[in-house]
Amino acid sequence: MQTARQLAPQQFRGMQNRPYRHPVYQQDPQRRVKRFILVTLFLSCFLLSLVIVAQYSSLVMTNYQISSAKNELAVIQESARQLELEVAKLSSVGVIEEIARTELGMVEPELAQLRIITAGRVLSTSVGE
Repeated sequence: MQTARQLAPQQFRGMQNRPYRHPVYQQDPQRRVKRFILVTLFLSCFLLSLVIVAQYSSLVMTNYQISSAKNELAVIQESARQLELEVAKLSSVGVIEEIARTELGMVEPELAQLRIITAGRVLSTSVGE
């Protein structure tokens, strides 16, 4: 039988110039499946959290738009109320008469300037007569 000293130089003689390589380990197939499931679960949770954050952000923006629209509606309603009050104030006969006299310089006509016209009765309604 050959001794270990005799075998060692023969077996490793060609390997002296080669770089050292780490041995390749065979992974357990169950461990690979567990790792795949874990990574898939982690990515699914991450994507789900992104969707939840996006939905929450959309909800906040929509609530802000609703709040802005309500404020704008209140301003418009107040403006409409003010305009209705102004229309009611300016549509009275006394106010119209005062504006006509002061701003437009109008005066009431004298009785001699008035002419009363009565409408006569139409005897014929046919066209061309």
